[in-house]
Order: sequence, then C-alpha cells, then structure tokens
Amino acid sequence: MRKVFFMLALIARIGPVQEAPRDAPSVPVDGLHDHQKMTALRRDPRSLPRSAEGRWKNFERTTTAAEPPPEGMREAAIAIRERDLPRALVLLYGVLDSEPDYPPGLYEMGVVYFRLQRYGDAAAALERFLAVAPARVGETRVLGHSYYSVGDYTRAKAHYERVLAAAPREVEALRGLALCEMHLGEAQKALDFLGRVLELEPRHTDSWAWKAQLLFDLDRSQEALVAAERARDLDPWQPRPWFLLGRILLDLGREKDGLAAQVRYRNLAAAAQDVVSIESRLEYLPHEMPLLTRLVELHRSTGNVPAARKALVRLVRERPTDVDLRILALDVLEGMGDAEGARVAAQALQQRCTEEWKAWQRLERYYARTGEKLQRVEAGERFRRLKPD
Repeated sequence: MRKVFFMLALIARIGPVQEAPRDAPSVPVDGLHDHQKMTALRRDPRSLPRSAEGRWKNFERTTTAAEPPPEGMREAAIAIRERDLPRALVLLYGVLDSEPDYPPGLYEMGVVYFRLQRYGDAAAALERFLAVAPARVGETRVLGHSYYSVGDYTRAKAHYERVLAAAPREVEALRGLALCEMHLGEAQKALDFLGRVLELEPRHTDSWAWKAQLLFDLDRSQEALVAAERARDLDPWQPRPWFLLGRILLDLGREKDGLAAQVRYRNLAAAAQDVVSIESRLEYLPHEMPLLTRLVELHRSTGNVPAARKALVRLVRERPTDVDLRILALDVLEGMGDAEGARVAAQALQQRCTEEWKAWQRLERYYARTGEKLQRVEAGERFRRLKPD
C-alpha cells in the first residue's frame, strides 16, 4: 500500500476533520452533483494550467503550517479517505485550477487516477509532480506502477531504480523492479530483488508467490513448493498460491494433493474475479449498497474472515443505525465462526439500535448461544417490551 505522506501531513496541519474549512467551497462536498463528477472524469490532466517558473522551488518551506493548503485540498483528503474517488477528482481539479502545479494536489491526483485504473493519466499527473518537486522521487513508486500497468517494463524499471536510489528500503518499488526484471527475461535478478523484499518484509504474500513462480519456471520445484506453501499460509484465500501449488505438486508426483489444490484454486478464483470487478466499480460508485452487500457475500462464500470484516465495515458505515445491516454483520461473522468479530458486531448492534426490537430479538439468540445468561435475559426483556403488539 502506498504511503499517504501528503495526506497525513495535510490533515495534521489542517486540524480535526470535523472542523469547517476556513473558506467553505462554493459547492458543499456532499452536494457535488453527478455532472460535476462526470466532467472531472472526462478531463485530461495534461491540460491543467502551468505555474509560473520557480513557483514551487521552495516547496518544503511553502508547505509548513505557516502557509495553509489551498481551498479544497482538505476536502479532497477526506474524499480519498472515504473512498469517493470521483468526488476527490472534482476537488483536486479545483485545487490545481486555482493553484497550478500544487505538488500535493498533483501527487494525490496521480494516485486517484491509478486507483481508477487510468494509468496513462496517473503517469501524466505524477510526471508533472516530479517536474515541480524532483526531491520527492523516493515517494513516487506509483509512477513506476503506472508504467508497469501499461506494459512498459523498461520505463517502469528505470523509474523504480530512481525511487530506490532515493529510498533503498522502499518495498513496493523493489517488488516492482523484480517483476520488471522477470518480464524482461532476467529471472535470477528478479529472484534477487524478491529476496530483498522478503528480507525487509517477510510476510509479503505476493512476493512469496512470485518467488514460487520463478523457481518453478527454473525447474527448482522443491524450492518453489516451499515458497508457494509460505504464500498460501500467509493468505489462504488468495487463489494464485493454490494455482502454483497445484502445478508444483503435480510436477513432484503428488497427484492427490495437486488435484485438491487445483479444486481450491478454481473455487477461489471465481470469487476473486467477482471481487475485483466489484472493487473496480466501487472506485466509481463508493456508496452503492448492492455492490457493498455483494462484496460481503463473496467473502463469506470463501470463508475469508479478515476480508469479510473489512467489507462489513464499509457496508455498515453507509447506514450506521440500520438494524438490518447490523444484524447481517452479526449473522455473517457468527456464521463464519469469528467469535471476536461477532462479539464486536453484537456490541455495535446493541449500542446503535437500542430502540429496535429486532436488535434485541437477535441479541437474545446470540447471548443464548454464547451462554451469557444475564445478557440473554436482559435482551429478551427489551425485545418483548419494544416489540409491537
């Protein structure tokens, strides 16, 4: 995940997010119309106005608390945090139209475009950012990711090398460099860079999986098996390690285990494809309830407790006091055997839906299952008192 070095610093300088901005935007953040978002989505970052030469040569000095960020930047930070990327884009264009080449605005615009899978536009914004703030190259691995995502591995490699020259321990740039070397036919270099990634971050699942792939391609199946098993153990719901395990185990003559791994891969891959599709749509429609609900169901179907928790948080955040959503959260987590998650969901249901009889009816069943007799009695009494005749 990328470092939010601008956003964290920005919010810290501005103060608590509950405070109103000093100069309110002409259009309320929550009142941005669909046509404004569509207009922003149709814009080309290459057409942004240019700043006067040397405007940002003292960028470090001009981003201190003594000079607050431009109007709209705070709201853009909040929109990004809330996953509303079209709204963030509207606000960032407003910032950069009024204060051309404002470096944090360019940087965040590049990241937003990357998340929207508009990699050419992401590269354009980040290239402009580097032109005005070249000292920040160590924080621009997303530019390398943008080149990589369009298949320009030579250019991506060169940029990752620039990032690493400034920030040698930048894990995602190292991983990106490894994958570029792999695509460029340098398998051993790729393995060496993946080794450095895993020294810095031993639990990096994706790097273990790529290591397994490279080792298998080099006919080092026993070593590949160790790497693939490590990737699977770190994230048993990712399909790719299971795919690799199937191939490696069959190659080693372990037919039964290999076929079982292939079955698991097919089940996970089908769900993962749907998850990717939904997540992509949610980048443009972050508050679409059917999509959020479907995301929960997909993670429940594969038994992915950590992902189900995160999806439920996104879902109930849309309607925090909706009793049916709170009950759904408890149902899902309890059904998945997540005792701690169910406990938290039960507490939230009790606190957020105090006057809802359905909440207490569900809590009575929950406390009966957990053996909490006093809480069960209290829930039953509240349920019968609140339930309509």
